[in-house]
Amino acid sequence: MSWLGRSFGSSQQGRAEYGLRPAFGPSLPSWRQIRLLPRILTAHEKRAALSLIILVVFGGLALSWRLYEKSTTVTPQIGGEYKEGVVGNPRTANPLLATSDADLDLAFLTHRGLFSIDDQGKITEDLAESWELSPDKKTYLIKLHPNLRWSDGQPLTAADVVFTFASARQEKLASPLAGSFRDITITALDDGLTTSFTLKEPYVPFLYALTVGLIPQHIWQGIPFEKWLQSEASLKTVGAGPFRFNSLTRDGQGNIYNYILESNPYSYEAAPYFKKFSLRFYPDMPSALEALRQGMIDGLGDLSSQDKTNLNPNRFIVYDITLPQYTAIFYNPNTNNALKEAAIRQGLSYAINRPDLIQQALLGQAQPATSPFTFGEFKTKTNTQTITYDPTKTIQLFELAGYSRTEGDSIFKKGDQLLEITLTVVDNEVQLRVANVIKQQWEAVGVVVKIQPVANYLLQSEVLTPRNYQALLASEVVGLDPDPYPFWHSSQVAAPGLNLAQFQNREADQLLVEARQMFDESARLEKYANWQNILRQESPATFLYSINYSYAQNYSVKGFSRSIMGQPAERFWSADGWYRRTTRSRASK
Repeated sequence: MSWLGRSFGSSQQGRAEYGLRPAFGPSLPSWRQIRLLPRILTAHEKRAALSLIILVVFGGLALSWRLYEKSTTVTPQIGGEYKEGVVGNPRTANPLLATSDADLDLAFLTHRGLFSIDDQGKITEDLAESWELSPDKKTYLIKLHPNLRWSDGQPLTAADVVFTFASARQEKLASPLAGSFRDITITALDDGLTTSFTLKEPYVPFLYALTVGLIPQHIWQGIPFEKWLQSEASLKTVGAGPFRFNSLTRDGQGNIYNYILESNPYSYEAAPYFKKFSLRFYPDMPSALEALRQGMIDGLGDLSSQDKTNLNPNRFIVYDITLPQYTAIFYNPNTNNALKEAAIRQGLSYAINRPDLIQQALLGQAQPATSPFTFGEFKTKTNTQTITYDPTKTIQLFELAGYSRTEGDSIFKKGDQLLEITLTVVDNEVQLRVANVIKQQWEAVGVVVKIQPVANYLLQSEVLTPRNYQALLASEVVGLDPDPYPFWHSSQVAAPGLNLAQFQNREADQLLVEARQMFDESARLEKYANWQNILRQESPATFLYSINYSYAQNYSVKGFSRSIMGQPAERFWSADGWYRRTTRSRASK
């Protein structure tokens, strides 16, 4: 406003304006003058003045906050509870007996091994402080950190290391890890910290085998091996992980539905930020997803593409983690005579249209797989020839095996015997969608297909252990050093071995043994290429696809940092660094 251009109105207004007029050049207004502003400003000027005041106030606040942010840093605070959802029910937290995802989750949180896997998927020391390898590549000397303790406060020594791996290979224990340690001489040295592992032959992925959690001799040595699984210590476990057992709750049927861990005060690592870490167990994925959406749990893994679309992106962050795994159809020739024929197995593989299967059943969220190797040079340099979709080839192979179709009949027969297969599948939405597409594709080439769903909690006892299936739709996680031996060597055909296809071939066995002994990577890859040629000819399985592991967490949880892992439970390697509570502290100069 121009003071000189304003005319006088009433005498009161004139006195007001006169009071505002500077007498001797520009100067700051007095408080009395400021108080008179509302009387002389127009409505428009009042709004402009108010906007200016608000702008100045908020600008000052913003500037102050920026200065505060620059001079301080956000730091995590200890406190609170984290709740993880898990589908399934655990039998044990003992890492030597863990088989299901639920078992492995408990084992990873409560136990630590000599080595672990870092955020880039590389092997790194954990309870081991250092290690040496002999020139002949057969003897490892591994030294523990000094002054390690178990979660009950007892000392952890090399004697516990020897006890762990000597127990793993005991036949009465029936550990799934037995094959990895059967022919190894394990000795504790006099210093109480160093253990010697002497192998009969070099074994390239050996350090990966030592990521399994150690177990305390003073807890387990008095329990007969055949009773370990039923013992109280199996779930009320003692380990050396960042968390230790606090309590568990069972439902009316005796199933565990809540397992609570607390910070382990004897861990050699820094204390976890969460004081409590709970695992909530659910019978199926729909109920676990609903718990996540309702805020009853903070995290949930193994999400399908459909599951991810049903989550609110403003509340949850979804991590897609590289997981070296494949899904395949494993054929059991011992339960179906037709599957004894390599031509039939090959024909079934040629009948699968993988891109169509992935699009229909998985919304396109997977990559086609044609071999057990799913990433890196193991995939690109060993899989020189593949079986791809060719229904004409399928029909030729079926006819080569002695099957035929009469005019007007679409089903292949050999005499009076129909070409019929029962496909066993875990009873969940995604697996059933995949199975139904496979059924359609096989029926299109003249195969009678029956789908047999089985509840997830019965899979181990009623299907895998007794090898009770004709064709099994299943996934195998092969690890970051994808040694096929545990999944394809003939020594692993019986449970707890993982040779689900019952594949037995002497030449293939020899190639697997030689490959795992070769530190020269190019020579090792050549062995695997030759092995895959045999696998393709025999077709003991139809490889379908590989898929990333999708893991959701509430946005309030910070600190997750996995981009690759060897198995789903490895998402917990850095769980001691997860947090929710924060504060700001003065930044150091």
